[in-house]
Amino acid sequence: MSDDRELVDAPAATERLSPTGFVVLSVVLGFIMTFGFLNNFIVLLLFCKFKKLRTPVNMLLLNISVSDMLVCLFGTTLSFASSIRGKWLLGRSGCCWYGFINSCFGKVLLFPDTLQMPEQKHDFNRYV
Repeated sequence: MSDDRELVDAPAATERLSPTGFVVLSVVLGFIMTFGFLNNFIVLLLFCKFKKLRTPVNMLLLNISVSDMLVCLFGTTLSFASSIRGKWLLGRSGCCWYGFINSCFGKVLLFPDTLQMPEQKHDFNRYV
């Protein structure tokens, strides 16, 4: 910037969810958090129990599952608790943390998919 003015955040939107909207959001986030964590934890247990599943492609799927479980644990819990209160628990820093965790683990979720694409293309071409 050429002038000496400070950067100031734009004013927040004045529209908010209704109390019913926050309840619905809390229920949906609670469902996603609970079942997302439990299902990914079951996948983790199956990988530990059955050594036959430990193939290179399945290890990429395990990485996706662990990353999704961490999103449910660290990202969705904060969003769930915040939606119950109707505002961010930790204010601006809580909002930044939520964005950081979801973008960080989201990138970890996408990376194995890009590694898996040549394998899937190879399998697809085999059947064509």
